[in-house]
Amino acid sequence: MRTFLVTTDNGLEFVLLEELKELLGSVDVLRVFSGRVLLRAPARVIDVLRSRIANNVYLVLEVFEGVESLDDVYRCVRSIDFREFIEPCESFAIRSERIGEHSFTSIDIARAAGQAVIDSYRDSYGVRLRVDLDNPDIEIYTELNNDKLIIALKLTRTSLHKRGYKVFSHPASLKTTIASAMLRLARWRRDEGLLDPMCGGATVLIEAGLVEKGIEIPCFKKVELLSNPVVRRAEPDIDCGLEELCGERLDPVHMAIVGIEKNPVYAEGGVVNAKEARVDDVVKVIVGDCRKLIDGLGWVFRELGAEPRAAVFNPPYGVRMRGRESMARLYATVLRSLERAGFERIVFITSAVGSAESALRVLRNIERVERLYTIHGTLPSFIYLVELG
Repeated sequence: MRTFLVTTDNGLEFVLLEELKELLGSVDVLRVFSGRVLLRAPARVIDVLRSRIANNVYLVLEVFEGVESLDDVYRCVRSIDFREFIEPCESFAIRSERIGEHSFTSIDIARAAGQAVIDSYRDSYGVRLRVDLDNPDIEIYTELNNDKLIIALKLTRTSLHKRGYKVFSHPASLKTTIASAMLRLARWRRDEGLLDPMCGGATVLIEAGLVEKGIEIPCFKKVELLSNPVVRRAEPDIDCGLEELCGERLDPVHMAIVGIEKNPVYAEGGVVNAKEARVDDVVKVIVGDCRKLIDGLGWVFRELGAEPRAAVFNPPYGVRMRGRESMARLYATVLRSLERAGFERIVFITSAVGSAESALRVLRNIERVERLYTIHGTLPSFIYLVELG
């Protein structure tokens, strides 16, 4: 059994947990808190890295309780034998976070933990490890959450949300991991039609396309993962695992993944991104105003062999659109059009809560509305899940 700390965006912890249970099978959930899931599972590293909703993944070495001072931090970290994961010639860095009320800072924690690693290793090997804060071989993560101290090794060099396919940068791009969480909330299946009526840089479409074709997230991170000594030591056959994982592809079912974008520059950028992600053959981007096109989209989906079921989108809000009345009117028009077109599940994200709540009142057949709080960029936002009868 191994213990993993997996991070995601605030508010999406239980969406992530549901995904991890599917990926890993037997899971012992230790704690779910503030954008993090701490769990124990008899899983390979590569299986955890397959998450489409996770940002970072850590291999946990120890969890200590009753940690109240910097001396406690030093004592706990020094008690760990790092020889299994750090070679004498390698450098390391401490990445520290602190949650709760303490008389010291996260920088103080990093300093105490770093000295403890140096002293522990010197006791074992007679070697003083090098510290490299900019480009370390090994990243050691320390998190003090009230009186609980987590010591872990970072498996992801950079966040998994950085897939590398966003050649075109939309000014209000949706984070890939949030898009994947929204698709899961919408319960979209590969044999169903999917619409993003305001697709922008096509993040939702691309994330759905990756699922459609069975393209796994670690395949975007191969070079990074293989260059991480921690990954290699935790999973010696990682090369074979990646080769097997990235060599598999699913046969597309219906290719009924459709987006509408009013701005032709954004639409073209979305197609460029889809091509970079190797899913341009399974997504369709239509240039036009969704308010005028949604009602007539039924035939498009039927031609593609699927019925329209799920709509997932990131409408304009905040600095992207000024005027609460115009925003509420836009939201209402789009939601009503989706209802008329027969969509059963609608998921969208916005910080314009007043406009969203006002727009929901135009729908006639609401069965359920669920709201999930999250942070999109720097904006506190809500993901709305609307189920229609």
